[in-house]
Amino acid sequence: MWLGLGGLAILVLIALAVSRTDTGAAAMVDLWGRTRPVPLVGAIAVMTGAVVFLALRWRTLIPGGEALALPGMMGIVCAGMLMNVALPGPVGEVGAAMLVKRRFGIPATTALAAGIHARFLGLGAAGALALLAWGLGDLPIPPEASGLIGGVAVFIALFAMGLGVLSAWPTLLRRLSQETAGRLSALPSWLGRGFDKLDDAVQRTATALGEVGRQPPGRWALALTWSLGSHFSVTAGIWLGSYALGMHAHLPGILFTYCAATAGIVALYALPAAMAGWDALFCAFFVTTTGVELADAVAMTALVRTQQLLLLLLGALFLATVAKRA
Repeated sequence: MWLGLGGLAILVLIALAVSRTDTGAAAMVDLWGRTRPVPLVGAIAVMTGAVVFLALRWRTLIPGGEALALPGMMGIVCAGMLMNVALPGPVGEVGAAMLVKRRFGIPATTALAAGIHARFLGLGAAGALALLAWGLGDLPIPPEASGLIGGVAVFIALFAMGLGVLSAWPTLLRRLSQETAGRLSALPSWLGRGFDKLDDAVQRTATALGEVGRQPPGRWALALTWSLGSHFSVTAGIWLGSYALGMHAHLPGILFTYCAATAGIVALYALPAAMAGWDALFCAFFVTTTGVELADAVAMTALVRTQQLLLLLLGALFLATVAKRA
């Protein structure tokens, strides 16, 4: 939560820096005057609707998951987002899997494996959409920046799609663990026992990945459909938000910005300020590919961050409800 608020604070500082210039101050005043409150609320609602698709995608890849209640899965998705922001590394993924076990009785390793597959599938879809928008969207990119943006787009897209492909090969994960944690388990005392437990956890997760990976092709196609639905939901919300803020943002540029920033978050995932990095990436892409001014891009990034903070709040409320039932 604090990291999310930190990202929002960075945006406020950028906005203040922009407003200190005569042009920036005029742009901020103009932005305030042309804002439409009702479409702005609608934009936040449409972006928030992506949680439904994320929950459906995860549920689709859990064996027998069609029986799991959708509202509960949505709450767990939001709680996982909160844990990912508040705690280092992929703790949110593990925590969300434990919540699935507690609420629905699904083995945590199975829920975690399905969540990993779902996440990689979503990243792959985001990378493909970003590449498609960059190649076919006729983006208003300045000539001096076209080479850099193109190179970044290709790298992010191929990297994200590569993760989607790698998730289908859990035997590689098993071998990697055997050659690292498995060998280090021979160390004496508590250190060796720790590596042994780590290797055991990775082996069980790899087994679950294999089991989830053997889902019928139709379920994978359905999960991909939900992934695309989540990306299009957020993109539509951002487009509606740009309308609410009186912008004339290029729609393919919006699609590219969101998908490229989402796929690129993998490179920032392990860093403490990953959310602030996402904000900077989103803002830079939005300025370059949609044809809007910096002040408008900062405002849009702040709007998206506000909506994401709303999801974190929903996650906190869900965790509080779970704690009361304990």
